[in-house]
Amino acid sequence: DARSDRNTAVVSEAVCDISSGYTRVARVLPGTGKRRTVEIVWDDTPRGNPFDIDAFWPDEDCPLSADEKLTYFWQYHRSVGCDQFTAILANVFKSLCDAGISLVHNKQPVVDILALNCGEFDVSDILSSPDNVLHLHDPVTNTTLPVIATNATMEQMYNMGPEVCTRLGKHLPEDASRTWEKMKQHLPESYNSTLPHWWLAVVVKGDRNKGEKERKMVHLDLCGAAYDPSSLVRAPRSETMVSLKVFTTPEYLIRPNLDPELSHKLILTPVLGKSNNISLLPKSVRHFRCYHKERKKVNVTAASIEVTPLGEFIERRPFDDAKNAKISEIIQTLQNNHLESLLPGTEVVVCNIQSRPELNGKHGMIKEVIKKDRVGSDRIPVLVNGMRKPISLKPSCIQLPPKKPYRTLEELKKMDIDEETEEAIKKQASEGKQQYDSLTEKQKSQINKKLEDPCVIKVLQALQSMQASFTNLADPEYKRGIEALIQFPLSTILPPGALGKMRQSFELSNHPKAGVAIQIINLLKTAKQRYVSEHPECLQLDGGVAILPGSEIERVSESVVKRIKSDTELAYVFERLEVLGLFRNPAK
Repeated sequence: DARSDRNTAVVSEAVCDISSGYTRVARVLPGTGKRRTVEIVWDDTPRGNPFDIDAFWPDEDCPLSADEKLTYFWQYHRSVGCDQFTAILANVFKSLCDAGISLVHNKQPVVDILALNCGEFDVSDILSSPDNVLHLHDPVTNTTLPVIATNATMEQMYNMGPEVCTRLGKHLPEDASRTWEKMKQHLPESYNSTLPHWWLAVVVKGDRNKGEKERKMVHLDLCGAAYDPSSLVRAPRSETMVSLKVFTTPEYLIRPNLDPELSHKLILTPVLGKSNNISLLPKSVRHFRCYHKERKKVNVTAASIEVTPLGEFIERRPFDDAKNAKISEIIQTLQNNHLESLLPGTEVVVCNIQSRPELNGKHGMIKEVIKKDRVGSDRIPVLVNGMRKPISLKPSCIQLPPKKPYRTLEELKKMDIDEETEEAIKKQASEGKQQYDSLTEKQKSQINKKLEDPCVIKVLQALQSMQASFTNLADPEYKRGIEALIQFPLSTILPPGALGKMRQSFELSNHPKAGVAIQIINLLKTAKQRYVSEHPECLQLDGGVAILPGSEIERVSESVVKRIKSDTELAYVFERLEVLGLFRNPAK
């Protein structure tokens, strides 16, 4: 955020440089009216600034306004390829950490870096006004496509082949025919109105000076301007506007992915780890709209955001030598900047020495204050461990000890689980397997048949997506699914702890005041979501909200508390809900 900082400027402009390379211009087709349709023309003219908007629209009589030129430029350049742009930034971040350079946000240290992707990134509101979306025309096939490529558009581009994509100035999408076919069959609305989208999230410690006890996620989307024209920031050392969407959320819970084909990914759930409270962002935050989707078919997995650890994400998206060389230049520039401020005694690591390769990897310390006029041009005295006298090394042969503010896949899977809890989980899994193995073939066949029951599927989907709650028991199908799951032999597929809580919540749902309690819970949730939509600044990192005096949510809360305290039977239901960890008692 410190855009006046020199190091931030180096990273921002270098990432822009790596992700550029545009050699195309757009020409608006006449007679297309408000729906702006263009043909893409290759242009080999060298361009000093790849983000020169006017150069992309070279015609003097171009009918577009300045705002339209800006909007359509970013729609074209950032609506496809978000995984590549995210990978560039991920590579830069990891290289900085591995070179010992600290990452901070508003002076608070970064403690993790994650790649996030949403398979159903909702753009229905943009597509509902076609005149606001740039369209690309291929003169050979006479095909016109919207530049914002939904799953349906990507499949159409894939089927047209690489030559058409080249004429449109777009990369050929990867073959995702299995996903497309599944979406067409089960999720036709998502197939036509959503797209897969990637971005980065850095986990940052809370600022204790501001009373922030919990960590938070700062989301960085380099393709934000394709979907929101306001997501443009000025580059630190120029007048260039570049695409960057930044928003902050609480640190949400990360769960393992139950899909064996996606074992390298995890699931981000809108739940706060310590309190286990669901904390949905308002629908205005496009990246998290998938959690507001309701499935019309019970046998379709709920939408979610997937998490890939930084290291695994980069390994799966290797770069060519040219881009890797540019990233190395960024790191070297930042290292040289850091050397100016290093004091005698600072620990460093020797690297890149060709004449004495046995020194590479050894630690040492700087012996003298480094003068600014010597950085990058002179040598730096370093006392290497095990040597009596310092040696003079080039800045390129010195780096800081690596920092690692990013976790591996295994570390994330074990996050917030101590050894005692982990052993208990392993014991439960072992006991569950033994119990299942002891079943007869007839009983196992009964389980397989029950698992095809839509009511059971509905419950299992809610459990997987972390959207299971006591209020779901108001749905007769969901309740029948719970009743089936707590009966033997189907109950053997559940962990003992989950089975016990499920049985108690099912019993509680039969209480005469359970229906009233569910109505109150839904009332509070609706009031909270509406309040957060109107006052997003009041959403706190612990999932709670700062209530403004005289607000609707204050009136609703006071009314609910009064009602619970006046009814002993209703108070009992809420006390049991709190004991079971299903809902916090408002009356307390």
